[in-house]
Amino acid sequence: MKTTRQIQVALQSMPDFLTRIRQRSLRPNLVTGLIGGSLLLLLVLMLTDGWLMRLEAMRTADLAERRLGAYQTSLQATIDRHQYLPRVLASDPRILTPLRQLSSEQSLIGGQQETSGLLNLINRQAGSDEIFIMDASGMTHWSSNYQTEDTFVGSNYGFRPYFIDALDGGQGFYYAVGATSGIPGLFFSHPVMQDDEVLGVVVVKIDLAPLEESWLYSGDAVWVTDNKGVIFLSSEPEWHYHATYPLSDEDRAILEETRQYGASDVPELTRAEAPGPLNSRAFDLGDQGVQLTFSSPISDYPWEMHWRVPVDSLKTVVRAQQTGIVLLYVLFAAGLLYYRERHRRSLAQSTVTQLTAERESHQRAIIQNTDAGLFNLDADFKPLFINEKARALFLLDEAALDDQPEPGCIPARLLQPWQPEARGLGPVRGEGLRGDGSRFPVLYTLNPIRVGNNNEFILTVQDITELTAAQIGLERANEELEARVEARTRDLQEAQAALAQNQKLAALGRMSSAIAHEINQPITALSNYVASSRLLLNQDKPAQVDANLGRIESLVDRLSRLSRQLRVFSGKRNTGSDTISLEAPVRYALDLLSHRLEEQGIHCDLQVSSRQSVQANNMMLEQIMVNLVNNAIDALSEQKDGRIEIRVQPASDGSPGTEVAVQDNGPGISTEQQAQIFEPFYSTKPVGDGVGLGLAISYSLALDMGARLAVHSQPGQGCTFTLTFSASQALPATQQTTPTDTVIK
Repeated sequence: MKTTRQIQVALQSMPDFLTRIRQRSLRPNLVTGLIGGSLLLLLVLMLTDGWLMRLEAMRTADLAERRLGAYQTSLQATIDRHQYLPRVLASDPRILTPLRQLSSEQSLIGGQQETSGLLNLINRQAGSDEIFIMDASGMTHWSSNYQTEDTFVGSNYGFRPYFIDALDGGQGFYYAVGATSGIPGLFFSHPVMQDDEVLGVVVVKIDLAPLEESWLYSGDAVWVTDNKGVIFLSSEPEWHYHATYPLSDEDRAILEETRQYGASDVPELTRAEAPGPLNSRAFDLGDQGVQLTFSSPISDYPWEMHWRVPVDSLKTVVRAQQTGIVLLYVLFAAGLLYYRERHRRSLAQSTVTQLTAERESHQRAIIQNTDAGLFNLDADFKPLFINEKARALFLLDEAALDDQPEPGCIPARLLQPWQPEARGLGPVRGEGLRGDGSRFPVLYTLNPIRVGNNNEFILTVQDITELTAAQIGLERANEELEARVEARTRDLQEAQAALAQNQKLAALGRMSSAIAHEINQPITALSNYVASSRLLLNQDKPAQVDANLGRIESLVDRLSRLSRQLRVFSGKRNTGSDTISLEAPVRYALDLLSHRLEEQGIHCDLQVSSRQSVQANNMMLEQIMVNLVNNAIDALSEQKDGRIEIRVQPASDGSPGTEVAVQDNGPGISTEQQAQIFEPFYSTKPVGDGVGLGLAISYSLALDMGARLAVHSQPGQGCTFTLTFSASQALPATQQTTPTDTVIK
């Protein structure tokens, strides 16, 4: 559509352009301008000759990249087809056994023809050129060509790099001319190992000559160079073993030592100057002329592949381009002179006729190929035109449109409800009635248009059957989803209620068992002490009776403390909060427990700011700090250099907030103990030293304040309890935390 509009604009502007040309005062002015343009064009072509050559070379480089990719794929596929074979043969017991026997028995070279026959069979099945096996000294003992005159058996190839690489435990990879056969090929090698000892080397040679022949038949000039720049594969054999770079004395010495490309010297190709991109070089190839080569590295191999194209062919293309430009200018000049001589009125009339025909054709194509049904109606809603989509939509034919008893019946008969008053007000949803009596949902729009002096309408009809079906399906799916959600919600609520009830029963059972256990021991002891006191009274031993009464008093006090802690644990608490300095409850706990700290000689290190505050309950926070410090003192009961560190710091779990950490250097607790440390009546202290409610009460108090109480410990590395307040509870400190030491000896 965009192209059509551009053509229309160009055609519309053509008469004005030709008019301006015709308005030139004298004919010789146009001819002089054309001659001057010709000279200027020739000068430009001469000056841009080198630029055009470079441009054509860059275009050829893009073509070379695609061609080289195809040739690299064929080369890699040929190599990959055999690269696995040495590794597989090296692990074959039929190869390992002869080498092991050779190492132990010092067999004669050429023996065991059965192994060479096996290699010959594998070589024919794999499609490789030759397969042979050498011992650790490089001597060949078995070869697939053992029956030929050029057999490898008895030859020592220890000087070859592929043997040296395999002897070092790696996989050898080397292209060279055969030292015995003189036939070039690609050698793969792999060590044969036993107990980390190299018994020998398996070598597979493949012939790449068929691949070179396929390159020759393709018509492209291709060659492959090694890491020294020496050509070893080529679609034209005459360029084998020519160097594309000057070889150093060291490189030539290596080639002579390894005899990679035979005993002949490696000549160097003659470099030439030619335009081209960075990855191209030019060589003067004698009878073939100067040729431009484009190179690309081969993945996973130290090689480069080159694609050649004669520089003369580039020049031919450039000359053709220049000739085409000249011809275009000549055609332009001829056409300009031709149009200059044409009659203005005739040209204008033909142009207008052409534009009108193209515009009408373009509009009709748009109307006929639109996806909506279109009706062109007159002022009385009588159809003037109906596109093919509308005919197919309502199953209409020409006879049905021509034979109408009254104006305006077509829209009213095809659409229900027909609302002509909705003209220009947007789409109306209704039903369409086909000629066969079927109905379907539609959206139609009626818009007024002005054609000359006449008022007309455009009626657009869209079939929304699929949209309606999708809406109905979506509504049903929503209803089903809501029903499933309600059912799942009911199931979840029932499961939650059952789980809560089970947890209550389990908690009640554990607490009842713990309370019975804790109370039963003091009651039993009380009963024993009462019976013992009666006997002592009968025996007139008042001092021992007094000792029993002291023990009874201690047991009663223990039962009293258990009762008080149970009330604190289970009773309702005042959870009102206020702004509290974190230093105050810490100081309160240390003052309250100062006598225990002095008795055990515990060193306390405080890192608490006097201005660091939180929103919490003061009494509850004091009780938590007393329990945590008291727990740390208990943990240090057998520690000679006991130390407690209390610090206020950002939350260590990465969440926004503030935490109070109480850390001791006691023996620590295990992971299993950490999982139960906050459960009621669980204690790591010896029997009789505690009832196991202190940390459980502290955990419950922390939850009531909206804080979190956690423990982190490793056996032998102390224990750290952290009381974490959320970001909404922690207030910003107005001064920096000042570390202070409180040492109590």
